[in-house]
Amino acid sequence: MLVSNNFAEIKGNVFKRYSKDNVQSLVYFDSVERFHISAFILFVLAQNILEAEGPWFESFLCNALVVYICEVMIDIIKHSFVAKFNDIKPIAFSEFLEDLCNQMLNIQTENAKKNLTFVPLAPACVVIRVFRPVYAAHLPHNPFLWRLFWIFVLFAVTFVMLASLKMMIGMGLQKFARWYIMRCQKRKLHSD
Repeated sequence: MLVSNNFAEIKGNVFKRYSKDNVQSLVYFDSVERFHISAFILFVLAQNILEAEGPWFESFLCNALVVYICEVMIDIIKHSFVAKFNDIKPIAFSEFLEDLCNQMLNIQTENAKKNLTFVPLAPACVVIRVFRPVYAAHLPHNPFLWRLFWIFVLFAVTFVMLASLKMMIGMGLQKFARWYIMRCQKRKLHSD
């Protein structure tokens, strides 16, 4: 009897510390965590390029897919429990996504929450750590000036690739934000 009462007390208190505003920070931290997982998978990919022998790419893709699927399933379960124990309706997640889309498009609303930011220092350190041994393995062992030239070329190519990737992700996010805001506005017009 005592054990079941303690379990009910623990179960009731674990997820009851969230309000509608706290759920937004929970979703934000999950998205940052997914980005960090992507950086770590990039690190594992680079290590495999350097050290793996034989056909390894298919097993790498399968393992990376398993990591992402498990992460999504864990987040779904976590958010379901938080929403259930705090009486948070599913519309709260839609409102949060709408706020993020407004932030992406720099649209100020009357009930705007605080701006969510992303600090790229940790993923940048991982990217530097990943590329350094990959490039070191492929640098020529010729005279110092020739080696220095290739270090500069690889640095420039890496910078251009990362800047292009950032711009493409930004354009994709802006396109999605415009589409989602239009969808929300149409839904609000039909509900009135």
